[in-house]
Amino acid sequence: MIFYLFLDGVGFGECNPEKNPFTKYSSSFFLPLGGNPLPENSKLKDGVYIKTDASMGIKGLPQSATGQTSLWTGINTPKILKRHVSGFPTFTLKKIIIQHSIVKIFEDHGKKAAFLNCYSPVYMDNMEKNSRYLSASTLIQLAASPNLKNLEDLREGRGLFMDITHEIFKEFSKSFLSESDSLRNIRDPFEMGKKVKEMGRGYDLILFEYFLTDKVGHSMEWDKAKWTIEIVEKFIDGVMETLDPLEDQFIVTSDHGNLEDLSEKVHTTNPVPTYLYGKYTDSMKSKITSLCDIVPALYEEVGITVKPEFKTSEE
Repeated sequence: MIFYLFLDGVGFGECNPEKNPFTKYSSSFFLPLGGNPLPENSKLKDGVYIKTDASMGIKGLPQSATGQTSLWTGINTPKILKRHVSGFPTFTLKKIIIQHSIVKIFEDHGKKAAFLNCYSPVYMDNMEKNSRYLSASTLIQLAASPNLKNLEDLREGRGLFMDITHEIFKEFSKSFLSESDSLRNIRDPFEMGKKVKEMGRGYDLILFEYFLTDKVGHSMEWDKAKWTIEIVEKFIDGVMETLDPLEDQFIVTSDHGNLEDLSEKVHTTNPVPTYLYGKYTDSMKSKITSLCDIVPALYEEVGITVKPEFKTSEE
C-alpha cells in the first residue's frame, strides 16, 4: 500500500525561531524544515528528506493550482502555462487533470486508488451548484470516479476529515449534525494516523490532503502554527507506527513553501520536502528533484507505463 500525504504550504526554512515555527515548535517530522536534526531514535530517520523544487523552472512564487496539479499528475504545469497559478485550476489545468490524474491512471491500469478526504453535505451541495470552484484534489478524484467519500465513510472509519482531529469539524457540522452525534467528538491525531493503514486496506494507493498548514502560514498566527504542527507531527508519528517498510511506501510532499516563514504572509520560493519511507525509497530518491518528478517515479515502481505529457497553450 502507498500512502501519499500532501501538506499544503510547507518548505525548508531558516533555523530561526523568530520567523520559522518549525524551528520553535517541532519535535518530530518538521524538525529538518526548521534546521534541526531528528532524534536518534526516530523512525523518521529510516526515510529520506529530499529538497524538492516547487518552481519547476518558472520564475515567480510557486502557487497551489499549478503545484498541486503537477504533484498529482507528473506534468510540469507552470512550464506549460508559463506562469504559476493560484487558487482553483484553470481550464487548461482541468484538462491536464482529466487526462493525467494519478487516481485515474492507477484505476486505468487495474489498480485501486482514492483520496481519504471525506466531504460534508455542505461541500457536496456547493459542488453541484458551482463546479467552477473545485480544488485540484477534488478534480483529481473526480477524474476517476464521481463518488467522493462522504460522512458515512467518515463514520465507518473509511476516511478522514480535512482537520484530522474534528476540532474544526465540531463547529462546522452544527448545521447538519445533532449535538450528540459521535462524529463531533474530538479525535487523537496519533490514533488517527495509526488507522490509516486499515483505511488503505484493499487499495494500492491512498492520498490525503491537509491544507490548514497553508492557511495558518497566510494568517501568520504563531499559536495556530503551534497547534497545526503538533497535530500533523502526531498524525505522521501514528502513520509511521503501523507501516511496514518492506510492504508499504509513505510519501509526504507539499506544493510550495509558506508556513516556514511567518515573517511574510505570502508563499516562499524555498524548496519543499519530499519525504520517502518504505519499499520504493532507495530507487525513487534519486529520481525526484522537482514536484513533477514524483508521479513518474512512482509509476515506474508499480509497473505503470505512461509518459506524462500534455502539449497545449494556456487558454
